[in-house]
This record gives sequence, structure tokens and C-alpha cells, in this order.
Amino acid sequence: MEGTAKAHQGEYGVEPDVQVEVPQVTTLLGAFAEYCKGFSLTSTNSHGLRVALTRRDDNAVRVFNATRGERKKFQLSALKERKEDKWASIVKAVCQAMLSAELDIKGFDMTFKGQSAVADAPSIAAAIVSGMVYGLNSLYSLSLDANAMMRLGFSVNRFMTRYGSRLRDLVTLFTSEPGKVIFFDLESYDYSSYDYPFVAENGIGSYFIDCSLPEDELSGEVDIFRENCVKAVKMAAPSLPIGEKLRSLSEWGIRHLHLPLPEDLKRALSFVAEDSAFARKGLDAIRNGDATAFGKIMAAEQRNLSELADLTSPEVDWLVKRGFEASGVKGITEISVGISGTLVALIENGAVEQYRAQLEEYERIFGFHPIMREYVPSRGIRLVRLDEDPSL
Repeated sequence: MEGTAKAHQGEYGVEPDVQVEVPQVTTLLGAFAEYCKGFSLTSTNSHGLRVALTRRDDNAVRVFNATRGERKKFQLSALKERKEDKWASIVKAVCQAMLSAELDIKGFDMTFKGQSAVADAPSIAAAIVSGMVYGLNSLYSLSLDANAMMRLGFSVNRFMTRYGSRLRDLVTLFTSEPGKVIFFDLESYDYSSYDYPFVAENGIGSYFIDCSLPEDELSGEVDIFRENCVKAVKMAAPSLPIGEKLRSLSEWGIRHLHLPLPEDLKRALSFVAEDSAFARKGLDAIRNGDATAFGKIMAAEQRNLSELADLTSPEVDWLVKRGFEASGVKGITEISVGISGTLVALIENGAVEQYRAQLEEYERIFGFHPIMREYVPSRGIRLVRLDEDPSL
């Protein structure tokens, strides 16, 4: 497969003026913690999106989604959102936000490509928004600093209905440092970076396993569960003890509050609170370099994903079960990278090949080709040279 710059040149007949690398946001723990204003652990990884831009002299905008082979075209004077826009509504919304901020932009040709182009709605929104804001800031010499770009990126949500990016994702994209994770307090939005110790050079590495499931395998279930989270928090709020915060409650505590909720919403509420608590405990394990403790937290998170959220599939369950059967696997759980069926496993160096062998059996049984790669927290968004154009 060709790189983004080559795809851009093939589409428009010119090289990009600017190319932006947008890494993929990884939420290790606390992916659903925003519903209780809890805690979250994030980073970036080297997969994600490339955005290429070329300046135009008129007010036309042409966009090529090279991952899906789809094209859109519109004028800056006609930015009304349409149902058929799909992902193009994000592009229009960025243009609306920039023009509303009285930033001097004209038309442009744009190409984007990468794994984040097939992610869930919040993830693809964060990737396109940040890539466009960062790229157009350079293309039109707007002189925005990182904080201004983050604020502008979040303001884009005002101009969209279906898509919307999370603030923590935008902050992660603009502030990530190599080898570090970010811990968020989602009530105050304070955040701090910490070294991530579980890398192969320290004897125990972290590995992504992409189950290669169909795009919509779990996406519908995730959407329904998020809707249940919203309903559960809204219905439970009047019944919480005065001064009690949902994020401070345990599953046991929620069960014994006798909240007037149907069982599925009570499970959703329990999951949200525990998801936040695991992020906080996970930070302690990371700061202490305690792989055993972190692995136990991962196992508990996966158990909740199965029992409380029902966000697993037979393929995921098989890989998790076989993972825990392998000696040297400290923990394994599904994580949020915007793509359904992505796991992270904590594995001692001597057990890595044993687990890779199990992936061959997975492919034979289920017919999906799994992809395993080491996870090391990567850097934030950046401009890249045209000759840095890997196949995507």
C-alpha cells in the first residue's frame, strides 16, 4: 500500500505542502470514566493517521479519504452539514470553527489515510480535527500554539451533530511524549505524564493484539452501552447520598444503594465507577513498576467488560482465555484505540513466542489474521517530511 503523500500526489497531481502525523490515542484504563467524571490513563501509539494538505487559490475544498477510497468536495461558502457527508462533516466543522474564529484560511486539497480512518466516531473525529488544525496552522501561518489549537479543536464540536471528539483525546494528541502515559482527572481536567515501565527492554513488555474483526463486530454494542451509561448516570444522580461522587463508589457500594435502576443500567453504572477506579490503581502500579499488580487490574477490567458491559465477542474471549493459560502472561484486556477487538497483553520476554504461537491457532479456528506488535507509548502530533511516507 502506498503512503499518504503518494496517494495525495496521485489524486491531485501535486505534492502536499504539509504532511501531519496524527498518532493513535490509546486509552489503557478509564475509557468510559467520563460518565462519572473519573480518572483515565491514556497515551499515543505509532499507528494512527496521516493528513496531507496543499494550498489552493480559491475557496474550494477537496478531500480524499485514501483508506476508504471516498471523495468529497465543497466550498468554504457552503458549509452546511448534510446527512450524506458522513466523515466529511468533520472536515466542514473544522472549516466552520476556523472561519468563526476569524482565522484567515482559503481552500485546500486534503488527503488522509491510516487506521484511525476506520475508527469509532469520537476517535476519527479527534484524528481528523487535530490533523487539520495542526496542518492548516502551518499551511496558512496562523501562529497558533498548542493550547490554542486544542481549544480550537474542541470548539469544533459545536458545529457537528453526529461526530464529536473527546477533550482528553485532543490533549493526549497534543501533549504526549515518547515512553510516557498521561493520567487524567476528568472532573478538573488536571493531567500529568508518567514513564511507562512495562516495555520489553525492562523484561516485561506490552503487546497489542488486533483481532482483525469486521469493523462493525462490536461497534453497535459499544454505542448501546454508551447510551446506557448516560441514562444510568442521569437516573442515579438524584438518589446518590449528599456529597457522594459516583467515581468514589465501588460496584459493591452501588449495589447496596438500592438505586431505582433496571438491572442493565445498574451494571453500566457499576462498570463506569470501576473503570475509573482501575485507572487510578493502574497509575499506582505504573509508578511502582509493579507488573503483577498492573496485570491483576487488567484481568479485573476484562472481567467487567464481559460481565457488566457485555462488550466482548467469542474471538476476544478465546484470546483472553488462552492468554491467561500461557505462563508469563501477567494480564490481558481489551482497550480503547477506536477499533473494536484490540487487546493489550503484559508478557514476560520469555513467553512472547509462546503467545504468538497461540495466535496461529486463533487464525485457524476463526479465520481472522491477528496482528501482534509491541506497544510503546509514542509521541504527539507533528509535521513530517514528505520522504517520511510509510505505507499505510
